[in-house]
Amino acid sequence: MTPTPLLMLLAHVAFLSLVGTGLVVVQVVQCGEVGGGALDVATTNQTTQQFDELLQRRATAQRLVDDALSAIKDDGLETVINEINNKNNTRFRGDTTSDVNAYVNVLANNGTILAHGQRPDEFVGRTADEVIASSIPQLVGKLDGDEVNAMLVEKAQAGGGWLTYCCWITPTTGIVYNKSSYVKQPAGYKDIYVGSGYEEVDATTTDVAPAPEKD
Repeated sequence: MTPTPLLMLLAHVAFLSLVGTGLVVVQVVQCGEVGGGALDVATTNQTTQQFDELLQRRATAQRLVDDALSAIKDDGLETVINEINNKNNTRFRGDTTSDVNAYVNVLANNGTILAHGQRPDEFVGRTADEVIASSIPQLVGKLDGDEVNAMLVEKAQAGGGWLTYCCWITPTTGIVYNKSSYVKQPAGYKDIYVGSGYEEVDATTTDVAPAPEKD
């Protein structure tokens, strides 16, 4: 059985409840799914401090998405998109000094990025594959953005939730990591979804997941 992000999280909780607090080393196997197949990415050591940071990042991402969904309902989609794309607006941002991923995205089901809380000038109006082609050459031919988007859409349409996948990259450092994203569809909108995520704590690898073969 392929471990899911929820099962992985429950395993963390169960283990930590046994060992108590402090800088205890926890062995974690990070994994994701692309095209329905499991990807064994990296085995990493996590301290309880890192685990607490992971839980905080998950809570922040979920709160940001829920805040955006509430705002779409109250203020309208166009207003929220404009606010997310305004880098001077902090309404849909967490503490980016401690977590650079504490922002919200809005995507169309076809993968087009409608709003991006971190790099709107570079990302908005493009799909993930187009962003990779223009800005992240390290992932060209190695990560299928359309496939990842399809999985996120499926998760959002099923009521929302978490998806952990490989891989994303920090262009300035070349570090590749697993990413977990929380996604949901706004009420009354079947053609878009809202998401926020984070890079897995200390879950880095020099390998990049190959793009799944298409028929």
